[in-house]
Amino acid sequence: MRICHLTTFWPNRLGHTHYTDNLINGMRRHRAERHDVLAEFGSAAAETEAYRCVPCFSRKEDYVEGILAEARKLSPDVVFIQYSNDLFGEDNRFPRLLAKLRAAGIRPVVNVHSVYPGNWKTGIKPGGTVADFDRAMAEHASRLQVHTQRMRRDLLERGIPDQRIVVIPHGSKSMEQHDSLRCRKELGLPENAKLVVFFGFIWPGKGLEFLLKVFKKVARQVPDAFLLVAGHTRNNPWGFYVTYLRARAAMLGIGGSSRFWGEYVKDDHVPLIFSAADVVALPYRQDYSSVSGVVHQTAGIGKLMLCSRIAKFDEIDAVDSRLTAPYGDSNTWAESLARLLTDRPMGEELRQKIMRFGEETSWTQVAKTYVDLCEQLLEEK
Repeated sequence: MRICHLTTFWPNRLGHTHYTDNLINGMRRHRAERHDVLAEFGSAAAETEAYRCVPCFSRKEDYVEGILAEARKLSPDVVFIQYSNDLFGEDNRFPRLLAKLRAAGIRPVVNVHSVYPGNWKTGIKPGGTVADFDRAMAEHASRLQVHTQRMRRDLLERGIPDQRIVVIPHGSKSMEQHDSLRCRKELGLPENAKLVVFFGFIWPGKGLEFLLKVFKKVARQVPDAFLLVAGHTRNNPWGFYVTYLRARAAMLGIGGSSRFWGEYVKDDHVPLIFSAADVVALPYRQDYSSVSGVVHQTAGIGKLMLCSRIAKFDEIDAVDSRLTAPYGDSNTWAESLARLLTDRPMGEELRQKIMRFGEETSWTQVAKTYVDLCEQLLEEK
């Protein structure tokens, strides 16, 4: 069985890259074949024991024939496509690519990481909406893969056949827990504080202005609380937003009990930051069906988290509703966060639940579902 992936890849340290790398390593625990990666230009051509990477397309061009030519050379049985609208667009190129891959005898599986509202506008013709684009994908893909039942329901409601949809959770990567005090010393953080961490790329949809408002209330209840915002904007020209958030924290009187990392967090610092954290806060406000990679990083190290009670965090609300709070309700958020920081018996109970969730969605478990899907697709005529 020959398996290929269509994505952006190393050295691009974006979500699709990490996802694909974890998926390849997980699948190879069950089937040891080397995988192929058809990657966006800017990714590095490479051959390792685990994969061969062939850069072959640009998101800024009509990428169909370039990808198709390389796919024909590799002749995979299945190609897993890490789809996002910024990488492949929401126009006719992508459905056309799927149709040509199918015609070449290749089974394309599209990992749809987010299902947006059906009436949002796109460049697909005819129709011009997200729902039209999703239906066009479903017409030509062997499967549309989503991460939650809500995402599946959203696709069903826009008329996509159930047999074209498969639900596979996002994987959780096990992360080594380091000594918390040592990590705090190394990172220059208060050693005895109760540490709230926000981790990841920064943009207005992540709800950081709301989190600052919440943390001001938390600091009144938990005087030794400290907030670390570990991340930066995806594009440096937007760094002024972080400058604004720093100023906002100072205006709220929490400048001395908060710190902004100020740049992209390098891979070797990630385990240190998660190890140092008491609670990871995810105050996002984008209410469309999706999942969060940060949730699965947090689950992989077994840390407490508090997430917005929105579609993106359905998984965590199902683990325990005490791990979510309504976005915009700063009082409930502050009370929940303060209790997670101070109520040790409750915290340990919830931490055990999070660890079980992390084990159930480990990359080894999730990747086995992908292998089973490949075998199912090969059996279909």
